[in-house]
Amino acid sequence: MNKKNWLLLVLACAIAFTSFNSCSKDDEEDTDSGPTEWVRSIVFKNDPRNGAASFTINNVAYVVGGFVRNEGVVNDGAGFNGSTWSDIADFPGTARQMAVGFAIDGKGYVGTGSTGSDDLNDFYRFDPATNTWTKIADFPGRARYGAVAFTLGNYAYVGLGSTRTDAKFSDFYRYDPATDSWTEIDVPFKYKKAFAFAFVIGNRAYVGGGYANSASLPEDFYAFDGTNWTPLNDLNRADDSYTYDARKYNAGSFVIGNYGYVVSGRTGTSVTSSVWKYEPATDSWTDKHQALPADAREKGVAFSLDGKGYITTGVNGSFIFDNTWEFTPVR
Repeated sequence: MNKKNWLLLVLACAIAFTSFNSCSKDDEEDTDSGPTEWVRSIVFKNDPRNGAASFTINNVAYVVGGFVRNEGVVNDGAGFNGSTWSDIADFPGTARQMAVGFAIDGKGYVGTGSTGSDDLNDFYRFDPATNTWTKIADFPGRARYGAVAFTLGNYAYVGLGSTRTDAKFSDFYRYDPATDSWTEIDVPFKYKKAFAFAFVIGNRAYVGGGYANSASLPEDFYAFDGTNWTPLNDLNRADDSYTYDARKYNAGSFVIGNYGYVVSGRTGTSVTSSVWKYEPATDSWTDKHQALPADAREKGVAFSLDGKGYITTGVNGSFIFDNTWEFTPVR
């Protein structure tokens, strides 16, 4: 081989080696190589489902109702203490999916939702001490599913949602368990929407996300202290300080410490496995936590127990889930 050809061969090898290393580096940058934050937990004991309601009492999470393949909407439920699932008394009202749940003073509440052909506005209270359900005053707004609910102090709040005719809502109602009564409250929302997320940190509730009958998901995000709603930075943000898009619907949410987490759910036309963390101190979102490692889902149930987050049940296309994942933030 003459000297010219030899130099060309060396140059080609050098280029190939550099390209290989460059591709390898890019691959490494695209790989989630941080510490493991999700581990598989105890599988949900009842049929796989989506659209269940949930509430948490004394460090036990309860999952009620939902949609089961080849059976339709169901009214069974189970409680989870972080290590075991136990059956609870069947929900006594009409079986339903996409209802809401909340807890006050050691009692759980489930109401609204859909049978698949009818929208519902009735509500029931669960007493874990006696394993019994009792009907309470009906939700006074228009019957709906896909609403959100949360508790602040001695009151619960239920609002937003959809009907089977695709009507969406922006209204909110306060429930007083002492008088078994509902009162409509004022809201500042820019959208009527359903399938939003809500969580409570300290003495403030945070409400955002959802779907508003548009190709563009709602970007507005609010804090509520029981009296006033405060508009916060948009979920879709691009300014000198932050650039992110945390818009989702049909997602799960829970709180660990002073942070809110929104897990999986749908962004536009696709189901995502991402985890977004909200920090109230800076009114900002980050997505640096490990994504859900398997079975990205929507219409699942999420909750926190003993400083850990959980997500269980849900659906993604033809898959309906009964697996449960446990999240410990270490990043």
